[in-house]
Amino acid sequence: MITLKQLKEEILTYDIINFDAEGNPIECVEVTLADRVIDVYMDTREVNIGILARKILEQGLYKE
Repeated sequence: MITLKQLKEEILTYDIINFDAEGNPIECVEVTLADRVIDVYMDTREVNIGILARKILEQGLYKE
């Protein structure tokens, strides 16, 4: 199981996505890690690496 600190160090970049392909509003953050890309659906008003890492672990989005 990855720790919060390890996950924070593994995050390379993140992009806030406000609209899907059809133009519908969504709140999603696309997180790029060293070996994968994870979409995190969350409130995008305040985003930082610590919050992203916690959300990824809470939602069980990181599978080893």
